[in-house]
Amino acid sequence: MSTMDRLQYETADPTRPHRGTVVWLHGIGQAPGDLMAVTQRFRLAEAGVRGVFPRAPVEAPSLLSGLAVPCWFPQNLLAIDRIDVEGLLAVHRPLSALLDAEADRIGAGRIVLAGFSQGATVALTTALTYARRLAGVALYAPFMPPDLPALLPAGGPSPAGSGLPVWIGHGARDWVVPERSGAVLRDLLTDWGHPVTWQRYPGGHEPFAGVRASLPAYLSDVLNVHVPRVPGAGPAARAR
Repeated sequence: MSTMDRLQYETADPTRPHRGTVVWLHGIGQAPGDLMAVTQRFRLAEAGVRGVFPRAPVEAPSLLSGLAVPCWFPQNLLAIDRIDVEGLLAVHRPLSALLDAEADRIGAGRIVLAGFSQGATVALTTALTYARRLAGVALYAPFMPPDLPALLPAGGPSPAGSGLPVWIGHGARDWVVPERSGAVLRDLLTDWGHPVTWQRYPGGHEPFAGVRASLPAYLSDVLNVHVPRVPGAGPAARAR
C-alpha cells in the first residue's frame, strides 16, 4: 500500500461526548504536533470536538536546509504562484478517504477541514470538491492557486461545497504568503456566495498565530458546540 493510498494521522479525542471533528492539515516542514498545540490552546476536547491530524505524505528538499521535509505536494515557497496541480489533486484522494471514515463516525456535516499555509490550499480545494457537505473550512495563511476555478471540475465548488462557510486568518507581516493572497481568496469566495469570516493578525507566518476569539466562535457556530473562551480574547471578527 503506498503512502498516497492512505494517510498516517494522529488524533486527540474529546473529553466529553463527541459533537464534531476538526481535521487539521499542517504546512510544509511541519508535523501533526504543530497543530495539536492549537487545539489544546482552544480546549476543543472540552467542547466535545475530536482532532484529527494527518501527516503530509510527500517529502521534498527544504529551501533552507536542503533536507527532505514533509509536504502535501512539492512546492517552491519563493514561487507560490506556481503549483504542482497534479500533486495537489493526487492528495485529494487519500484525504477524502480519511474524511469518509470520519464522516461514518460523526457525519460529514459535523466536520471542519482546517489548514495552515500549503495545508490551507489542500484543505480548501478538497472541501470545495468533496462529495459530501462539510460543516466548514478554516484557513490560516492560505495562498491563492493561480487559477482556482480550473482546479475544480465544475469551474467552481461542487454542489456539496457550494456556499460552505469559510474562516480565513492571515498575518499582516507574513513574508512567506503575503496577506494579499488571503485577501484575494477571500474576495473570490465571497463572490462565489460563501459566507467568509476574515481576520487579520499582526504576526507573521506561524500556524494560527494570535487567534483567540474569532476561530473558536466560528467553530462553535458551524459545529453547534460551545468552544470555551480563550483567556484575554476580544470580540470575534464579523463575517463579510
